[in-house]
Amino acid sequence: MGQRQLELEPAVRVAGHDLIPIVWTVERRDWLPTGFMMAMCREAIGVIVRNRAGLHVYLADGRDVSIEQLVSEYPSLTDVVSDL
Repeated sequence: MGQRQLELEPAVRVAGHDLIPIVWTVERRDWLPTGFMMAMCREAIGVIVRNRAGLHVYLADGRDVSIEQLVSEYPSLTDVVSDL
């Protein structure tokens, strides 16, 4: 049984900019005859940069997208991004 969840990590401040990583967390749990197995993996999707000029989104595939484009591609981030 695998679960995949898209989420924002806590912001990191670098040179006056807040960097907010966007990641997939993949989790798998199984009962085995000998016990319980759990594995987790994290995959970077991109980063949101917050500064005085506003919000900018840079995805791991090299694209620079707006917040609106990010939410249209990943609707599960709608509530979280609206709080930024």
